[in-house]
Amino acid sequence: MEILRLFESDDRMNKFQNLFKQLIYVLSEENIKYVIIGTVAYSEYAPPRATNNINFMISESDCCKLESVLKEHGIDFIWNAYQQLIIAVKDDSDETKKYPLELSFQRAPKGLTVNRPIPKEIFGVADVPVASPEVLVALWCLAVINGNPKSYYDAQMVIKLQLADVDRCAAVIDSLLESDANKVLRSILTGNAMYVDTINMGEALILPSDLIQTHEEIELVKAHRYNAVQERRRQLCKAIQQTK
Repeated sequence: MEILRLFESDDRMNKFQNLFKQLIYVLSEENIKYVIIGTVAYSEYAPPRATNNINFMISESDCCKLESVLKEHGIDFIWNAYQQLIIAVKDDSDETKKYPLELSFQRAPKGLTVNRPIPKEIFGVADVPVASPEVLVALWCLAVINGNPKSYYDAQMVIKLQLADVDRCAAVIDSLLESDANKVLRSILTGNAMYVDTINMGEALILPSDLIQTHEEIELVKAHRYNAVQERRRQLCKAIQQTK
């Protein structure tokens, strides 16, 4: 989270930290089990990356309970198009309009049991459960199957850096129900490109961790890389149509 602190004003960061601490307290009091995933979890094991979002994963059975608990504590939230529950820091500044600081929740995939999360300290809160590298790889492989090519690069990077045990990754993926995520893992391990990997991974949507970059510079890089990937996808679809 150090990179995030460099980009944010003290007031925004204080609000973000306080919201995070409040949420951790509520989850603990209500016995709602969770685990941190996404960029924050990645940054606990690999070189940190900038983010404006802390991702939580909870069981599907706890989703309704979470909604009720948040309403009881007066915490506003919305569900986005990706079935993620979003809690945003309330602020009227221009920074918030460009880069809203958010806490998001998503359901755990069917069959996934997050055993032995690794306790980490986040924003001064001790023993926050963070998903293991093996669980992260499994989630990213599943995300690729669900149409998110960026996640291929994430999983590939963790494996190349030898941060995850390959056999454990395979075991977690095997526990996922009705999933072809194992195909993604095999593609990474064998180096044999699959459909998603044909997208130019040199344009992967990874946020730069250069500490001198401003919000505007990061946004421009994100936009450029997103447009590049989208154009490549269009080219691939056109080529596929022409071969039919």
